[in-house]
This record gives sequence, C-alpha cells and structure tokens, in this order.
Amino acid sequence: MDLVLRRLSEDDAPSVQRAVVESIEHLQPWMPWAQNEGTEDGRRAWIRQVSADADRHYGMWLDGRFVGGCGLHDRAGPGALEIGYWVHVDFTRRGIATAAVRQLCAEAFRTPGIESVEIRHDRANVASGRVAAAAGFVHVGERPRRPDAPGQEGVELIRRLDRGRYASAAFRAAT
Repeated sequence: MDLVLRRLSEDDAPSVQRAVVESIEHLQPWMPWAQNEGTEDGRRAWIRQVSADADRHYGMWLDGRFVGGCGLHDRAGPGALEIGYWVHVDFTRRGIATAAVRQLCAEAFRTPGIESVEIRHDRANVASGRVAAAAGFVHVGERPRRPDAPGQEGVELIRRLDRGRYASAAFRAAT
C-alpha cells in the first residue's frame, strides 16, 4: 500500500470536507468533532489553526485521493505522544489506519525525548482496538471518561507502544 501522510494545507479543505460529509454517519458515533458536518470555510479555518499548534496533523492520501486524517498529539504526558486517526467510510478495513499508525510511530520515535506512543479510544470502538493491536500496541489500562460522542460508553482504553518494543527486531518482523 502506498499510503502518503502529509501535513494539511488550506488547499486540502475541499477534499477534507468532502470526505467528512461522505463519512459523517460513520464518524459521528466516535468523533466529537463530527457531530456537525461543518463547512469548507470551517475546514480551512481548522487547518490554519492546527498548522500553528504543537500537534502534528496529517491528511492520509492513497493514489492521490484523501482517505482520512491522523496526527500526533501532545496530550499523553511527558515523553509520550498520542495518535489519533479516522478513515473515510469507503476505505475502512483495508489496513489504512494501521499503516498510518505505523508511519506515525516511526515519526514519533524520531522525536527526541519521546519514549512511548499511545492510542486511546472508547471501549465500544472495537475497530480502533483492532488497529492498535495490529500496529503492536499493548493494552496498559482503562479509565472512566465522560462520553463526548453518541457511540461511546464512557470507558477509555489506553494502548501503548514503547521505544524499546518498537526498536526490537522481533517487533519489526512481526509487524
């Protein structure tokens, strides 16, 4: 799979907006931001905003088509980054999210001081759990979390990949 991750630009707003609108029913159960389809101008403003913050937001491109979004977020605590992702409804179950997570892990571990990467998701979001497991993350805990999207049950699962496991030859061979 030739999945390309690249930082979003304002010129990507129409592609992002189209993908969100086409995937809105798929995204709404899990993504708080998907409770409203928004507008293309709103996507442009969001892209400007996230381009200026410390988090790293990317578009996922497959054969030149926008197929989802992902990012590395500085909200997992010192020495850690959290990965987030979503995939266009027409491209689910093809390994795209797992491929994106693997690329994000490589980038994260090139960042000085980063010792682990986490994926956090609601327990009801089984698909995100499958992505994390396929990418080599291990379950390290869970905690109550107030649901902020309709499909969530309020238990956040925490899955982690640490630098040592990522760097091991056995891990590389298995993924």
